[in-house]
Amino acid sequence: MEERVFKRDQHFPEASIYGLIGGIPEAFGGRTSVCLQRANAIAELDDRHIEILTLSPNNGVDTEGLTERLREEGRIGNRVTIRNVWSDLRRADSHDLAQIAGHSSQSITIDPTQPPEYDGSMEAKEVGSAGKTLKADRFREDGSRYNSYRRGGRGIEKSSVLFDLRGRPIAQWTEQYELYFAWMDWVIGTDPAIIINDGPPLARYLHKYQRKNVALVQTIHSKHSADPTKRSQRLGWTYTPALQHVDRFDHLAVLTESQRSDLTALNYVMDNVSVLPNMTTAEPTRKIKPRRTGAGVMLARTTFLKRIDHAITAVHRAQQAGIETTFDIYGVADEAQESLESLIGEIGADDTIRLRGFDPRAKRKFEESSFTLLTSEYEGQPLVLLESMAVGCIPIAYNIKYGPADIITHGVNGFLVPPSDIDAMAKCIADLHSMGERELLQIRKAAIKRAQDFSPGKITSMWGKTLTQVMANKLPPRDIEGKANLVEHFVDGNEMRLRVKITGEAATNPTWALLRWTERNGKRFGRLPAHGEQTAGQFLVTASAHTDDFASIDRGFIDFWIDLRVDGQPCRLRIKGAQELEPTAFAQAELYSTKFGSLSIRYESSNPESATV
Repeated sequence: MEERVFKRDQHFPEASIYGLIGGIPEAFGGRTSVCLQRANAIAELDDRHIEILTLSPNNGVDTEGLTERLREEGRIGNRVTIRNVWSDLRRADSHDLAQIAGHSSQSITIDPTQPPEYDGSMEAKEVGSAGKTLKADRFREDGSRYNSYRRGGRGIEKSSVLFDLRGRPIAQWTEQYELYFAWMDWVIGTDPAIIINDGPPLARYLHKYQRKNVALVQTIHSKHSADPTKRSQRLGWTYTPALQHVDRFDHLAVLTESQRSDLTALNYVMDNVSVLPNMTTAEPTRKIKPRRTGAGVMLARTTFLKRIDHAITAVHRAQQAGIETTFDIYGVADEAQESLESLIGEIGADDTIRLRGFDPRAKRKFEESSFTLLTSEYEGQPLVLLESMAVGCIPIAYNIKYGPADIITHGVNGFLVPPSDIDAMAKCIADLHSMGERELLQIRKAAIKRAQDFSPGKITSMWGKTLTQVMANKLPPRDIEGKANLVEHFVDGNEMRLRVKITGEAATNPTWALLRWTERNGKRFGRLPAHGEQTAGQFLVTASAHTDDFASIDRGFIDFWIDLRVDGQPCRLRIKGAQELEPTAFAQAELYSTKFGSLSIRYESSNPESATV
């Protein structure tokens, strides 16, 4: 990889920038690729060094080797380094260990007199029947133990313990992520810093990493629910943690304007989100190579999510209509491989539709292909479209959430097809085949021009402006004191209306207010529009809810909160003051007061003994 790829044309904030991801496996997908690509682009553009922090023990044995391999593959340049918590802890000297341990104030309870036996492995782990780690001990090369983790339960205290070079415990934390935080504090220090997190599961605890000098940026790489436009639709588990705690992040980055619009319409996000698309490093072609009009190609792992069977069927139907076309599919074999092979055999298309398998040079096939197909159930922002367009390969894509419509202008630089409409895709292939060379050339040129809007220089410049603003807006984290008390409520069939009084510091001119509901013993939640106003020295919030808003819940309990932004800080208050509320029927559930006077809903099948929170 060349030392310099981009000209320096954008100022980034005077802060260290770190990437964060759970781990980097041997074979990885789009999210990891984007993390590496972004880090490298920022490092090259701004002439700075960037570290990507990883937490997986699998990356802790040979982090230098991983860094070197990624450089040899062209994934990163010399300004980007992979760093791992376990590698650092394993090799830390006494001084560094003491500094990391200094971030713990918890008493040490582990018994150091009974260490596990060292058998030469870097890790000794016990996994339960559910696949979760029950305990793990990690060792240095000399056999001394540097970390002990216990999941807890059955009389065993939950803990993560750090040991000195002689195997003596010097610090203990209750949660494993608290050890991660101590390591991050040691790595980052007190200078201004930005962490860009590309690991969705990490959001469930990363939002707690509140430091006055560190800005947290969370990314979303895919759609957030099966039907992202409906309030009643369940959120996907992948991004639930990020959206649950979105106000605790300094910024949320999504890939497309359409996703930001959907998230905003459903009140999942308010004032800390921006659109930062993926970039493509594909070099725009200067001279469009001649190619057969009927030559089609697709780059996709053979998963059911990609619905490659739709693409194969569409090509076959175009062939049956008399169109001379071929279709080559490149990608790692996955769970749909066997069924796709059977489909090709059943329709007798072995000579014209081929599964080519993985090819590291597959992207070059776009240069000699006329069109490509995208038939996925959903995407975040499909880079494969930009890679094809950059060299004049015309995309024909299902108009799915998200990405295709944000990239393709139908009939100008590609084609959009209604989701799952195989016949429409087959017709599009046929229409493309019937076009003249001049018309096709026009579309190819428009596709190349559109791909340039996602060049590393342009997208990295957008990141620079956003991160500069994030750091300018960064406030020292603090808790906002306040209370939310129910003033009035009204239930009419499937609808209820609430009026809530906010007191304390939280009542001091909030920027916005929302009604939040959460599943008590689960992860589901939602936020509903609310109106706030200052009245006679009080701040009153009014909101309404319909039973459809809770359609993802059919049992158990729902609790209510008010979410606010006060003086730039997030604030969440449980709605109290419901002691006088008589249980009120609300469709198949009832509105009631817990024994602590909190406002909740319980469903008829719920256990009354659990209704006291």
